[in-house]
Amino acid sequence: MKDNENTIKLAREYKKVAEGYARDKLVDGYNEDDYDVLQIFNQDASLEICKRGPADYYYEKAYDLLCACQGRNHPETRQLVDEIIDYHVHIVQRMMQENYTIVLTIVLLYLVLNLPEFIADKSLCAFYIAACQAALTVFWYLEQTFMCYLERRHYQRIYRNDSKQ
Repeated sequence: MKDNENTIKLAREYKKVAEGYARDKLVDGYNEDDYDVLQIFNQDASLEICKRGPADYYYEKAYDLLCACQGRNHPETRQLVDEIIDYHVHIVQRMMQENYTIVLTIVLLYLVLNLPEFIADKSLCAFYIAACQAALTVFWYLEQTFMCYLERRHYQRIYRNDSKQ
């Protein structure tokens, strides 16, 4: 009984460590100074945040320990699974937001510089720029929602299949 309590305590400590690493990754992500403009344009910086890190390791260790002691369907274990899934979904969401910011900046810069040459009416030109921005925002929102949905389903399948073993 004492071993079981110590294992649960260790799992909770792993969870706290994982939450710290997850918070750092979600807030800071990566060191932007390590990337030049070309790498950011090619999405290398955005994809860096999706790489596995220490938070993944500690979350998995905590999950394994809780499963061994309390079972896969225990409320604390299920809560940890939800936290792990949310962590991965937020990572994808951040990557998609960075992607959107880069693409929108480039497209709007291109439109602002080139559209007035084709359209003489300034108010019509502003309308087209706003319409393009709105269309890109709607497309980005749909794309982000879809990618987050796929990420959530992926991890739900992993943990659902894991619980059947």
